[in-house]
Amino acid sequence: MPYTPYHFGLHGFVGLLFRRRIDVPMILLANVLLDIEVLAAGWFAYEGHVHQFLRLHTLLVGGAAGAAMGAAVYYLKPLRKVCEFAMALVGLPSRATLLSMTAGGLLGAWLHVLIDALYHLDVQPLWPYSRNPFIRNFIGPFGLYYPTIQRYVRTLCIAFWGLFLALYLWLILKKIYKAWRSPA
Repeated sequence: MPYTPYHFGLHGFVGLLFRRRIDVPMILLANVLLDIEVLAAGWFAYEGHVHQFLRLHTLLVGGAAGAAMGAAVYYLKPLRKVCEFAMALVGLPSRATLLSMTAGGLLGAWLHVLIDALYHLDVQPLWPYSRNPFIRNFIGPFGLYYPTIQRYVRTLCIAFWGLFLALYLWLILKKIYKAWRSPA
């Protein structure tokens, strides 16, 4: 994707769906972490493929970076408290654990890599294997035209924004209903 906001729908939806096991702020932050690679490539005037500058857009390096960031944020108590505060602020309080933050970082990075592997030709998700099997299998004499694939990925990302917002609204309404039904 050109910029991170496309990813937030899928990441937010998956994070909310598995919020008891995965730290939602961490899955979103890991998503942002990977796009720093593209910004750094531009800042350092990197002449190669921008998604190969630091190899963050790979399942191996990106996943390790996401998991390491999750663990680091957990051990930096003020940052962990910010994540917990953010969840309380949106009405879904949760307690961050080392496992939930590490899993959130790992899953956030992997989802980002998989989306970008379908969208950008220069992503090498299985690095050190140099090919991108996710996109190369769809392109060819019997495959889809590449811009069509990109359009499908964009549409899917936008659809997940809607699913993310619908799930969030449902969780909030469910919480309000439970509070209203319980005796005071």
